[in-house]
Amino acid sequence: VIPGAEVFRLYDTFGFPVDLTRLVVEERGYDLDMEGFEKALAAQRERSREARARPGGLKGAAGGSRVGSAATLSVRGPETFVGYETLAAETRVTGASQEVGRATVVLRDQPFYAEAGGQVSDRGRIAGDGWTMDVLEVIRDGDRTLLCGRPDGDFPGDSVVGTSVTAEVDVRHRRDTERNHTATHLLHAALRSVLGGHVRQRGSLVAPDRLRFDFAHSAPMTAPELEAVAKAVAEGIWTSQPVLTSIRPRAEAVQAGAMALFGEKYGDRVRVVEIPDVSLELCGGTHVRHTAEIGPFVITSESGVAAGVRRIEALTGRGACAHLADYKRRIGTLAESVRAAPANVERRVGELLAERTTLEALVDDLQRQGSGGAEILAEAECEVGGTPVRYKGVRLKVRRPGDARKWGDRFRASGLAEVAVVDTETPDGKHVLFAFATDSAISAGIRADAVAREVAAQVGLKGGGSPHMSQAGVADPVRLAEAVRGGAGVVVNLGRGAPV
Repeated sequence: VIPGAEVFRLYDTFGFPVDLTRLVVEERGYDLDMEGFEKALAAQRERSREARARPGGLKGAAGGSRVGSAATLSVRGPETFVGYETLAAETRVTGASQEVGRATVVLRDQPFYAEAGGQVSDRGRIAGDGWTMDVLEVIRDGDRTLLCGRPDGDFPGDSVVGTSVTAEVDVRHRRDTERNHTATHLLHAALRSVLGGHVRQRGSLVAPDRLRFDFAHSAPMTAPELEAVAKAVAEGIWTSQPVLTSIRPRAEAVQAGAMALFGEKYGDRVRVVEIPDVSLELCGGTHVRHTAEIGPFVITSESGVAAGVRRIEALTGRGACAHLADYKRRIGTLAESVRAAPANVERRVGELLAERTTLEALVDDLQRQGSGGAEILAEAECEVGGTPVRYKGVRLKVRRPGDARKWGDRFRASGLAEVAVVDTETPDGKHVLFAFATDSAISAGIRADAVAREVAAQVGLKGGGSPHMSQAGVADPVRLAEAVRGGAGVVVNLGRGAPV
């Protein structure tokens, strides 16, 4: 069992989500001490409340390593999140602190969504009297939302508390994120429809440029399954379903079939996001008003991330458009290279592959009829234990190393010699040493593995294999030719039982 204190340290200090921690440890056969984690989390929240109650306000806000251990906020008054209704607000500063090149602000009415439930935080800008700040990170700390960012010029520090400001969310960032979040709900529903009701969310990332969805499923998805899921999501988008939100008692929402996020804790009243007849989930995130706002949807990958957990990555909106445009460009480039119209690329590639198969068969036939591209480097005949053994040293150009094995099979059946050492070269310039021996050579005590080992040793390499065929990698092809020429001496010495 992983202690709750360690789970909390991963969550609080390093920002590692509890659900991902659970996936990792369960894959390795461990359990989490969730009771200990909840106690540590409750203790930290209590410390935060006590810190806010003391003069000087909140020190080391939650996720302190992310905000900065030197951060000090004096927070005055309540806070209201207005980001579901508006992306801009005229409001007042209720807390502020400053570090080197960084500031943290708390607002009374604030429209910025804090990172939660897999959705990344908003970005935007705050403008006050004589100062502005780019909001780069939004962190939830208990009942406060910390707006962290980079001020332009001199930031007045906590003297801005009580002053009026304009807070504006980056519209493009929010809208792109909303597209991906609503698409994630459609994707979840589509997966359950295609794969079965066992599919449950096991984690997610909802960002403006992409979405990632982890789910419980035991096997890789097939191409038809992925196609069916993508089609189901597209249908949900084309029909322009309304995306409805409501606040309900948790028991009522669950009884109605609302799905909860894996590992998430909920209060007695919950926010429900509904796409009629498609999806019903407990969710505090931001979403489009109608599914048609999502635009194009493209699945880019499906993979495994843990035992029994699969991952789909996808794009929507402008990200999907860019992906499709790049795909079209690649198809166009391929079409030019095979001299075909883009619509005929698949047929043309099939024709070229068929032609290649025919040509390879023709080359194999020519090699069987002739020398097979072999250059004789050395020939010799010696007697081993009263048995004549003929040796050939050969340089052979092949399309792939497997062609050398075919050449060896033909060599051993040809009766032209009993032992051959072959320096093979592929089109990319790589060399592999092969040795072949016939049954009569093996009966005389000359094995291919022994020949390859001794010849390879002359160029500082090791070889091995079977009595009939052996091979070794080659680092120095220049010295290899010399070693192949000297292979007859290796055969003679092996026959004598003498060291080479």
